[in-house]
Amino acid sequence: MKRLFFAGCCLLLAGLAAQAVVDIGDIGVGARPLGMGKACIGGIDDASAIFTNPAALDQNPNLNIISMSGNLMGDVSYILVGAAESAPIGRFGIGYVNAAVGGIPITEITGSGSTAAVTQVGVSDYSSSIIYFTYGSNLGRFLRGRIDNISLGGSLKYFLQGFSGGGSSMQGANGSGMDVDLGVLWDINSWSALGLTLNNCLPMAFGGKFTWQKNGVEESIPYAARLGGSFKLLGPAGMRASDSQALSLKLDYESGRGENRPTVWHTGLEYWPVDALAFRLGIDQKPRATETGTSVDSNLTAGVGIKFSGFTFDYAYHQFGDLTENTTHFFSFGYRGPEKKIVEEAIREKLKKEGAIPLAEVARKPELIKFSDIPEEYWAKGPIQYLATLGVMGGYPDGTFKPDKALTRGELAALLVKAKGFEVKGAEKKVFKDIKTTDWLAPYVEIAVNRGYVKGYPNKTFRPNQKITRAEAAVVLAKYTGVYVKPKLEEKPFPDMRKDHWASPSVAAIKGEGMLDYLGGRDFEPNTDLSRAEAAEILSKTALIKQKIKSFLSGEEVK
Repeated sequence: MKRLFFAGCCLLLAGLAAQAVVDIGDIGVGARPLGMGKACIGGIDDASAIFTNPAALDQNPNLNIISMSGNLMGDVSYILVGAAESAPIGRFGIGYVNAAVGGIPITEITGSGSTAAVTQVGVSDYSSSIIYFTYGSNLGRFLRGRIDNISLGGSLKYFLQGFSGGGSSMQGANGSGMDVDLGVLWDINSWSALGLTLNNCLPMAFGGKFTWQKNGVEESIPYAARLGGSFKLLGPAGMRASDSQALSLKLDYESGRGENRPTVWHTGLEYWPVDALAFRLGIDQKPRATETGTSVDSNLTAGVGIKFSGFTFDYAYHQFGDLTENTTHFFSFGYRGPEKKIVEEAIREKLKKEGAIPLAEVARKPELIKFSDIPEEYWAKGPIQYLATLGVMGGYPDGTFKPDKALTRGELAALLVKAKGFEVKGAEKKVFKDIKTTDWLAPYVEIAVNRGYVKGYPNKTFRPNQKITRAEAAVVLAKYTGVYVKPKLEEKPFPDMRKDHWASPSVAAIKGEGMLDYLGGRDFEPNTDLSRAEAAEILSKTALIKQKIKSFLSGEEVK
């Protein structure tokens, strides 16, 4: 009876009087998200992103592979395969979904009244497939890292649907079409993210349609919008830190997919008590037709996941309505890459998106240098520790850094030379009257002057012990980094600086490179002495130091 019911539905979809295309991607998207009630728009870090939110492809840097199979409600065979890999311009994925029913009886009614008879005249098979071509990338890839907490993605989908066999009555009862899914993912902080997808959003005028072969009828593919959130409640990058366990909550709101269809919710939990084992629970709401219109079924879902050496096995249990015989079991096998690399990438991205430099927990070698007067919560802790470890900026013999101490002109010259990695042998000659060739900073000042980073005064002095102001440092750093300095500004770089201030062009130039982000909306205060902590923060935002930190984190030799 159930098979005849489904067959009737398929015939209705493909019949001349009432043709309708089905987006089977709405049924299942991998056993892992299905076990969580199909709540995955807020991001999922495996190849399931191909079928859910393409913007999330960027969450896993490894080769990702996924496959899933299930026997939907006992009659419909359902398979899914997909793979994603990185490229210089982003992440690319390809996926395939198919739902099929075989041996559907084709019948006809002869006679009428008491003499009416139902006769089988043939057998037909039904199949519906979608091919996905997906791309996703972080915006920071194209905007020099300035918007690295937002990712965009899209999927071009090719639809094939129809019947085979069944004789002349089913001839031409098939068709093809195409449409597009678009997605965006916003990582708000280390433990929360919001996502939005627009499914089948390409207008018919631009090709977003399905065409039936039998009579050339064209129709739109049901559009849907989904808004979702993902919240890491527990884990290495979670709201509550834990190195051994992880707990995530996911919640999606969905509207669309046809006229008079009610909005639905998808809710899920994923708990990893140990690194290799996960338990999942969720509610997947689906509209249901009733005698008075439509209602919503809140289908219970559950699942288990196992991962080992980058390979994954996932199982999902899914209710469909009230009938227990419609319960479906889905199984997925996949590959997500080396787990250590995924975790370290996640933590690095977490800290980067929060405006911090990655801390000691991420570094592999050597350990970061720490100072007794730099507490865990200190605003410039990351930059200070990294510059110290890289040998650019040191502390004092008593184990302190003295972050609030004003930087001098000589110290700044030494920092710039150390950051560049120039070989320092010793001063060749006396350059300034107030710096002896035997002074420790003499060779640094000599190199910095020869390179054009700094200069002395007309009276042949350098004043190495003179404190340097923020304005003076901005001019030096603009020369040092080689950023473009506009000769004339159209607006103030900061509320407290005139456009015609002698340092305003340089301040505006380094501000545009993100070096002054730590000030937020505060005034620049150009005559304020630059502190050692500020110098570490600003230098950590230069392209050169960023690259050194990246090499340090990857275990490469830092040059």
